[in-house]
Amino acid sequence: MCDLILKKFALIGCFSSKNWYGFAPLFATLEKTSIIHMDNVFILKKRTNSALKKILDQFNTSIFAYSFYTHEAPRIAAEIKRITEIFSHQNIIFIAGGPHASGNPSQTLQMGFDLVVKGEGERTFPTLLERLCTNQSYLDIEGICFRKQDQIHLSTPSTVIKLDEYPTFSSNFNLYPPLEITRGCPFGCKYCEVTYHFGNKMRHRSINTILNIVKEYHKIFTGRRSTDIRFISPNSLAYGSHDGKTPNPAKIRQLLKSIYELGKDNIRIFFASFPSETRPEFVTSSLLEEITPFISNTHIAFGAQSGSDKILKLIGRQHTVQDIQNATTAILEANLTPLIDFLLGLPDEEIEDQYQTMDLIKELIGQKAQIRIHYFMPLAGTPFENAIPVPIEPEILSELGRFAKKGYLQGNLDTQIKNSNRILKFLQSFNNR
Repeated sequence: MCDLILKKFALIGCFSSKNWYGFAPLFATLEKTSIIHMDNVFILKKRTNSALKKILDQFNTSIFAYSFYTHEAPRIAAEIKRITEIFSHQNIIFIAGGPHASGNPSQTLQMGFDLVVKGEGERTFPTLLERLCTNQSYLDIEGICFRKQDQIHLSTPSTVIKLDEYPTFSSNFNLYPPLEITRGCPFGCKYCEVTYHFGNKMRHRSINTILNIVKEYHKIFTGRRSTDIRFISPNSLAYGSHDGKTPNPAKIRQLLKSIYELGKDNIRIFFASFPSETRPEFVTSSLLEEITPFISNTHIAFGAQSGSDKILKLIGRQHTVQDIQNATTAILEANLTPLIDFLLGLPDEEIEDQYQTMDLIKELIGQKAQIRIHYFMPLAGTPFENAIPVPIEPEILSELGRFAKKGYLQGNLDTQIKNSNRILKFLQSFNNR
């Protein structure tokens, strides 16, 4: 009976280049269930009207699954509106998950979504699909927010999962993301979603589980290309740490050495680089000595965010400018290149703070560090969700532009400022409803 019902449903994964890392574990969970048939699932990076019509005409009901960040929200809202208007005669269910939906489910429902998966979705998403496909009630599922009779019902986030119990990649859907080794962060920086989305306790995937995934990747990619192993972590150098604030060098070395020994000739390890950057106070000469024999990346990426100790304290970074300078020195002495992120336009940032950041950037560039510059953007679910970005001093903006033209600095601030203002306007439009 379930199969007959399922054939009436289509599941449309609304992927993009920015969100597919998050989709991979969700769709991997579907491989372990009987609720979805491969011919009922469609992964669409471009949701054109013609592509959607071909699918929607085949099924009684189509479920659109989205996962997105706050900076994608305006585009997603416009897309939902377009699909709803053009295919108004079709039975469509819109489901949202990911950082923005979890951070502000009420606003996400106002965008046109029918359901929001709040928090981690590996357990919730397949359960919700099963209820929808078999026409059962989903009201008792934890982590589900929805509209009913013009009322918005908000739940608490779903219970956090044990990472080892859930897959990270999907062979059926050809999704092989970097290996997520850690979730959660104890620092709670006010501009960042990680702590508020995944909790303030770090959870680590075990080395045995990681090795099994690496073996699968190696099997899949051997003969096609080298197996490049990258990681997802809010702070790679905190892997194995009990409190998330103190490194565990022995655990990190065990992880990297074990992977390295699986295939020294054709497995390349990229650690403490995107998307597994680290924090400056974790970067020490002794810890770098532990990892450099095994990694292939030539740079170490970490977040500095500001050259002002006042701002670092205000935003909850819990490190100092001196930590940034010490990390840079340690990386250079290890014959690696520091790749350092800075964030301008933070709330309560004054001109003096911006000049202190500029002075530090010039100092680090003089030491041959590479800089990535960002402009503050309010993110859903963070303490700074409703904060107003501070304009960058024109002289600083010009100087940063000159550094970018010379190749010392990455990041287009003009575009970022426009995007930040666009996001702020979008978020405020819901606050005023």
